[in-house]
Amino acid sequence: MKLFILLLACYLLLWTGPSQAQRPVYVAAYDFPPYFSNALKTDMTSELVALLNHHQNVYEFIIQVIPPNARYEALSATGCCDVLLFESKVWGWDENEHQVESTRPLLRGRERLVAKKAAGRGDEFFQNLDSKVLGGVNGYHYLMSGRVMNSAEVANNYQIYLADSRITNVRMLIGGRIDITVLNDGLLYALENSSVDYLDQLLVSQRVEHEYNLGAIVAKNKNIRAATLQQLLRELQRQGQLEQLFRRFNLQRMQVSWP
Repeated sequence: MKLFILLLACYLLLWTGPSQAQRPVYVAAYDFPPYFSNALKTDMTSELVALLNHHQNVYEFIIQVIPPNARYEALSATGCCDVLLFESKVWGWDENEHQVESTRPLLRGRERLVAKKAAGRGDEFFQNLDSKVLGGVNGYHYLMSGRVMNSAEVANNYQIYLADSRITNVRMLIGGRIDITVLNDGLLYALENSSVDYLDQLLVSQRVEHEYNLGAIVAKNKNIRAATLQQLLRELQRQGQLEQLFRRFNLQRMQVSWP
């Protein structure tokens, strides 16, 4: 009987040990489709977190949903989170550079002006924004007049309606409540695979307004180091799993090649 109890205790220790030993890594996520969005059936961050958790058992990556303008506080020394995936360092992180580090970029990003299709409307519609009502997202950054501005700065210089997501911007555009919005190529590519015919109703500017790299921003001195996360991502890349993920969202053309 004692032998049975001892064997049972060992079995339970082996069964529960790995999960108890995992270090939680909280992944901040804000609405930025297709990288993260509760408005979509799935998104890049959720699927990459699942890949990271399946790949190893040292860390447990856990998504923590935040507002866009809370991301700097979230990755601060006292903040709730450790990592932000698919983020660009040019979006206000230079002011918080002392508290974060970054991985190599995963994808290249580009943003364009978008309007609703209308008879006789072409690329010239985007030339003058002064008389247009723009749609944006509170907490986002935009390249306007040659410099990167946060949404509050844009609101001081343009007529802009700040919504909670880019999907809301698209719906408002189609509904005629705004004249122009800014969409990232990643979302436009992902919409090509969508069952909703948004693209058929959109006029997309040929000019790229803003270009950037998307990687992972990692808080310093918290639950995981940027070099460790970089190594995990490299292992997924070598196994072909990152490329498969990007292809699922039609983003393979945006992938950054690693040596």
